[in-house]
Amino acid sequence: MKKALLLLAALALLLTMQSSVDTVYAHGGAYRGPAGEVPPGQRDPKDPQPPPENPATPSPNPGGGTGTPPPGQPPSGGDGGDTPDAPPPPPSAPDGPGGNNGPGGIATPGGKKRAAPKMMSFENWLFWWAYNKDEILNLKSRLKNRETNIASGSSGPFLGKGKGGTGTQSATPQMIKSVIVPALESVVDNKDIHPDIRGGALIGLARAEPTKKYLDRFFAISKADSDEDKVVQESAIIALGILQIKEQEVRDHLISLVEDRNYPMRGRCFAMLALGLLQDSSDEVFKALEGRLDGSEVHLDVPVCALLAIGLIGDDKKVPQLVEWLEAGKIGREKLSDLEKAWVVAALGKIGHEDALKPISKVLREKGRYAKRSAAIAIGQIATQVTDEAEQQKYAKMLMQFHKTEGDLTSKNYALTSLGRMGGHANASVKVRDGVKTFLKMQFKEVNKTTERPFVALSMGLLGFDGPDQSPKPQALKEELAAVIRPALEARKGDKTALGALAISLGMLKDQGSVDLLKKILSDRGMDKKLRGASAMALGLIGDQGANDVILTALKEREDRDLRVDTAVAAGLLGSPKAVDELVKVLNDKKASQFVLGSVALALGQIGDSRAIEPMTMILEPQKTNGTYPDLTRALVAVALGQLSDRRDVRVLYRMSKDINYRASVPALDEILTIL
Repeated sequence: MKKALLLLAALALLLTMQSSVDTVYAHGGAYRGPAGEVPPGQRDPKDPQPPPENPATPSPNPGGGTGTPPPGQPPSGGDGGDTPDAPPPPPSAPDGPGGNNGPGGIATPGGKKRAAPKMMSFENWLFWWAYNKDEILNLKSRLKNRETNIASGSSGPFLGKGKGGTGTQSATPQMIKSVIVPALESVVDNKDIHPDIRGGALIGLARAEPTKKYLDRFFAISKADSDEDKVVQESAIIALGILQIKEQEVRDHLISLVEDRNYPMRGRCFAMLALGLLQDSSDEVFKALEGRLDGSEVHLDVPVCALLAIGLIGDDKKVPQLVEWLEAGKIGREKLSDLEKAWVVAALGKIGHEDALKPISKVLREKGRYAKRSAAIAIGQIATQVTDEAEQQKYAKMLMQFHKTEGDLTSKNYALTSLGRMGGHANASVKVRDGVKTFLKMQFKEVNKTTERPFVALSMGLLGFDGPDQSPKPQALKEELAAVIRPALEARKGDKTALGALAISLGMLKDQGSVDLLKKILSDRGMDKKLRGASAMALGLIGDQGANDVILTALKEREDRDLRVDTAVAAGLLGSPKAVDELVKVLNDKKASQFVLGSVALALGQIGDSRAIEPMTMILEPQKTNGTYPDLTRALVAVALGQLSDRRDVRVLYRMSKDINYRASVPALDEILTIL
């Protein structure tokens, strides 16, 4: 489902109803990348400029774009120097700073001005969390494990009582095939339905039934001479990557789109990324991607997406070529800009081969800010594969030193999360883990509490987290880390949103000693909504069944969509049947607003409970409801049904967003990263 669908339409609605929101979420929780991050000196003169920093209130746009300033207007964003960039004001403030109401205020019905909503810096930890939370929450896997345990008669912290039905229940293959798939197909085949709904249904089909049966349909929709809407075409393209079918016909079709310079630029970018998701390491794919790097492309998005696709393919054999480009600072005769170099580094990080560590480490000492940021991430990605203790220590100390001396805040924060990943990985030696622990504990006390401490806390959480590629951690380590973090959260001093990272970290550490504190924060309706949502998810990660009631109470609040989704995820982590019943009850309420219905649908999609199937398919298909549900609600339902149907533990698209240098993004990549 595309950003055109809900980053524009849903947010215009959502933020109009809740004007106090201080940041812009894409639909379902993924952040849009920073606008205007590519400075004028690194942008091709022929390339369209990025969206303005202070756009007017957006409106639904079936074409899928956000619009650009007039030709030649410079972007107002920057490279993120000493002062963090600020995102656009929420669409609910059409006359905010610089508008008709004068700087710094928004008119109220009584004619008085109130303060404009607080702007969120791109240094905020929530950006990192939005792109990296899938593996930490691991909701699908938890649900399947819970059902397996119920079927076997075992018990555990996530189980309901008895066999079968008091906990959450994911959709069975039969439910998906007989109910969800036909509903999605009926939407896809009806050209009279809004393209955003059809786009969401296409991606939903790829998730619900990843078989060859849809290939011809996806090919026909996305072919160059198709008369389909651009949003629908792009959805069909990325659906080919989500299907994960590595057939010659899929490869040929996607390559034909990549190489067709008359095809819409964003569609070509989606085709490249679909090839990356397929991990097709054939020479013809690499040739098609390499051909986008010769400097002849008009749009900067194209080489960026080509490099990311090469990284997603993960072919070790391409490491020497990428290293050659990095060390030479050019591809053929074309000199690499700092931004392009950043994506060469990022590709090497995604591939994860040790041979890239030395050349990447040199980038840390260079001036290019984009490339340094990617290097700080990539070292954490690759060094986890190192088994020699001395080498592990070398790169851990390198990141520690970089963090101490580097002036760019984003680079410093990326280095922190890399340290957490290194120390928490199964390959890390005890000495390396202890070294990282000591460093992080010291930094937690010394760094800025608003901009850096959240990343230190997240790094500590990663260090003690028992994740999919991490070894079980000693309880003593978890308790030692939690003992540092918990008092700071308890004091609740400083920026409340920043404290949310501390709550998440305590959840990752499964700190039972924080349960009462987290429940208290969640229960406080006057507390920052993002801190409350983080506290709810932390309770879910800890797995304390005693938190069910307080989570359910917060879930019933209608004022904040994101809090509702966060508490629903927490309920899903705990396997709370009451939460699902409450959400389904709202779906059946014909008086509920679009805002409420949309947030509930997304919440149920996140949980993945089968009891939501019938009411959601009723909403999706207009003939069953006499068209009483608006397009926006139905579009959100299409997204949610795709989520609910996806039986894979982690979304295919997550490979793209995990550990991404979101400060070096481009519009086409922003677009795809908002797909749920």
